[in-house]
Amino acid sequence: MTAPVPDRRTGQAAVAGGFLLAVSVGAELVHPVQEADGSVVAPVLFAGYLGLWILGAAALAVAQLGLRRTSGLPAVGRAGAVVSLVGTGLLLAFGLVVVASALATGTPLEASFLAFAIGLLLVAVGSALLGLGLRRSGAVGGWWTALAVAAAGGLVALLVEQWHDAGLFVFFAAWILLGLACMRRSRRPADRVAAAVG
Repeated sequence: MTAPVPDRRTGQAAVAGGFLLAVSVGAELVHPVQEADGSVVAPVLFAGYLGLWILGAAALAVAQLGLRRTSGLPAVGRAGAVVSLVGTGLLLAFGLVVVASALATGTPLEASFLAFAIGLLLVAVGSALLGLGLRRSGAVGGWWTALAVAAAGGLVALLVEQWHDAGLFVFFAAWILLGLACMRRSRRPADRVAAAVG
């Protein structure tokens, strides 16, 4: 069954996904646990950082599934959701392979970063297409632009090395904003009246 607007669970998943991914990357920036050669110096913290990444990617996939089920979403939006899901699956696989290989050998498997790059590229392209579909459906109002911003952030993270981290945080923040918009729009009329009275 489809919904005229994304349901609250979809919004919550988008917020959780963006937040957990941001915390994972931010924690590594604040307190690095790898040497310049990639070797892990604090395995427990490293596993924690990657655990947050994995949970964030899983939550983002739930949000993308929810958006794909939005009523009236045109073919471009459905295709974008599928492309995003494939990309998010690669980001999830990246996290699993990195943590497993690093805990087993002391250094993440280098090839896993290809999954990260391809995954982020697919999520960026898929986000742009999904945003266009949501624009046409009207399901999230003007908040479809958050996905255009997410796409831009993902591409900057991939293509501009000195802005890699900034691009990632733009990507994460855009998904959080879209999630908040979905949660707000999915509130029942009775909830809106209660909020207005309260």
